[in-house]
This record gives sequence, structure tokens and C-alpha cells, in this order.
Amino acid sequence: MRFSTLLAVASAPLLATAAPTEKRQESKFCTRISPAPPKEVTEKRFHEFADYFLVKLDIYKAFEYILPEYINHNPQAEDGAQNALDLLSPFWANQTLTVLRTKFEGPMSWLNYESSFGTIVDRFRWEDGCIIEHWDQGEVFPENLKA
Repeated sequence: MRFSTLLAVASAPLLATAAPTEKRQESKFCTRISPAPPKEVTEKRFHEFADYFLVKLDIYKAFEYILPEYINHNPQAEDGAQNALDLLSPFWANQTLTVLRTKFEGPMSWLNYESSFGTIVDRFRWEDGCIIEHWDQGEVFPENLKA
């Protein structure tokens, strides 16, 4: 046996214990409510989602309101709740956000806030008590709706 092979085999357990053990936190995604809940229940869920997402900055709890098959209309992001969570989770808890306004007009909802990325308007479509679609490119808060 060559010395380099022997060294590799002998040092493998040491390297394994020295390797970073950063564990990716998983989120429990939304499960559709059946039969579909009334508008008031979905609106309550929207406010809970907004609180976790914008105020508590708890991305994992916020994603419990998002369906796994979530459609993201941002051309720079992939569809799927796990893809969005993987994109946001490394930095979301360290954000400084200023909530400007929120609105639910079933089945649509809007979040308007300031972040280090500028002024953001996120629009979400709700289905069966969960978020199924998201838009954030060029969105504006609808002025014809009350904030």
C-alpha cells in the first residue's frame, strides 16, 4: 500500500470530524386545506404569514404558509418552495425591514416593505389556505385598494 493511500485512510476519520457540520434547516411547507377555507380564514393566515415574514423574520415559520409546488414569477428564481427557502434563508434573519403596508384582497395579498434591496412589493396568490404563486418584479401596491 502506498504511503499516500495509507495516510488518506488513516486521516479520513479526523477530517470528517473537522469538516463543517452546518445543518440545513428544513421547513414544513403548507398543506392544502380541504374543503377550501372561507376568505376570513385565509386572510387570518395571510396576517400570520406577514408577521413571521416581515416582523419576526422567521423564514421557516413563514414558509409553513407556502405550498411545496409554489410558482415564482421572478425570472431569476426557480419555482418550488424549497428553492425559495434555500435562496432566502442564509440572510433573511439578519435583514432590517420596515413594513410600509400589507393588504389581503382574496385570493391576492401584497406586502410592501423597505429592505437593504430597496422598496419591495411582493404579491401572492392564495389557494386552499396556502400561498401558491408569487410576483415581485415590477410590482406596485394597488392604490385602488385600502391599505
